[in-house]
Amino acid sequence: MGQKRVKDSPMRFFVLRGYGETPLLEMKESALPDIDEDEVLVEVSYSSVNDYDWALSTGKPLLYRFLFGFYRPKLKPGMEMSGVVKKNGKKIKNLCIGDRVCGDLSEDRFGSFANYVVVKEKSITKIPDNLTLEEAATLPHAGLLAQQGIELLDGKKCEKILINGTGGGVGTLAVQILKKNGIRIDGVDTGNKLNDMQKLGFDNVFDYKKSDLRKISEKYDFILDTKSMFWPWDYVRRLENNGIYITVGGNLTNLISILILKGLTKLLTKKTLRILALKPNAGLEKFIHSYVKSSMKSLIDGPYPFESAATALAKFGHGKHSGKVLLKLST
Repeated sequence: MGQKRVKDSPMRFFVLRGYGETPLLEMKESALPDIDEDEVLVEVSYSSVNDYDWALSTGKPLLYRFLFGFYRPKLKPGMEMSGVVKKNGKKIKNLCIGDRVCGDLSEDRFGSFANYVVVKEKSITKIPDNLTLEEAATLPHAGLLAQQGIELLDGKKCEKILINGTGGGVGTLAVQILKKNGIRIDGVDTGNKLNDMQKLGFDNVFDYKKSDLRKISEKYDFILDTKSMFWPWDYVRRLENNGIYITVGGNLTNLISILILKGLTKLLTKKTLRILALKPNAGLEKFIHSYVKSSMKSLIDGPYPFESAATALAKFGHGKHSGKVLLKLST
């Protein structure tokens, strides 16, 4: 972008030296960049770990390498963050120095595994005084995946809901959004997450190591999936008549199969398979207001020190966490 540099302004950030199941994160330092007139400099307080970061770290499936770089990632890890505005460009009208903000940077260069980020105004939202920066970092991506996924129901009444892969950020927020309607919600995950799921109000929890989605005898009006581990027919069999299945991400091969077969499935069975195309930051201010008003609570694993980013990323990637894995970048 041809930005000028400010001397003696340290910026610490992580890059990935290559691909691997053990994250090859390397910390680098540079002078802090100046900002363009339509940009904002944010000192990052917390950054969450997401599927993007693990895919960027492992380069799996291989198709991702055509997007990220074939031999090593070209993009920087980190897409979800909270922090404090430190500097504004001349064209910024709605943010002031000192404002507490959060946002999803997936349309704005990523790179939130850093103590500072330079972003466009559209990528961040001010947060209220009664929301901590720690919680705020868990909401922009996971919260909107849950909210926008549920909105795809388009007012459909549901009596029984299943959330698959529910021990992460999306599932633990989705159950709190849905539970207020007094409907039955079951969840699938494993390990220590099962206890956390029960505490959050799931009516039934299933350990996928013993009884995954394909082996559950129940049928559901709505299935919200965060993993997409199975073929479309497996989901169709678990849906009631006119039921709807919505996935917010997961296995790339299965997502492609759902995309290809969803029309035929609807024609033959009257059951709906949909893939959420997330609109980053769209409705984030409204969601945050609802989150606070409804006394929702993010389940947080961490926060981990900045220097322990590789440990946190590996814990996420191997499914050893509950809720959102959080890094602490600055106070």
